[in-house]
Amino acid sequence: MIIRFFLISIFGLLFLPVFSQVDASFEIDTMSVSSLEVLFQSLYEEEDTLDYEFFWDFGDGNTAGKPSVLHRYESEGTYFVTLTVTRKEDMLTHTHSQEVEVEDSFRVPNVFTPDGDGINDMFIVKSNGVTPLSITVFDRSGSVVFKKTATVISWDGRTPSGRLVQPGVYYYIIRSDVEMYNKTGFFHIFYGREVR
Repeated sequence: MIIRFFLISIFGLLFLPVFSQVDASFEIDTMSVSSLEVLFQSLYEEEDTLDYEFFWDFGDGNTAGKPSVLHRYESEGTYFVTLTVTRKEDMLTHTHSQEVEVEDSFRVPNVFTPDGDGINDMFIVKSNGVTPLSITVFDRSGSVVFKKTATVISWDGRTPSGRLVQPGVYYYIIRSDVEMYNKTGFFHIFYGREVR
């Protein structure tokens, strides 16, 4: 939360309010599961909407009015993003703009650790989140341990019966109607602690 004002004491007797400035700076996080999704975070929290108004222009014709927004672009490219923050009390306004590069990327992890420690617990295929993908995962003996068709592929390391798979090397096949998303390869499963 942004501090709204400070009190200054002159000789311990007189208090004058000094109002804080409005700041429309923001951070950009492109590490979403979908390569076309970008998280924009202002310096403000959700409860600040009582005192401030927010206006995002994502540079693609779409807008939003919250302190932080997860926005999905329709295609890759360079976009000029602008945030305007207005303090409701006195209508003091600040505007800040940044460029964001959105790339339609495709990444398959080479390791994950589904041991429940909250770190790297999911096998997540990063793609655009729009194109349907089909994945089949095989163990060393060639048995299918996971199969899914969706626009976002994630797996918790469990078989269809709900058991965690054994640590080791697994082979995957990913298929799609879009050539750049067709891929085969291996990944490793490790467990950093005892799991059930």
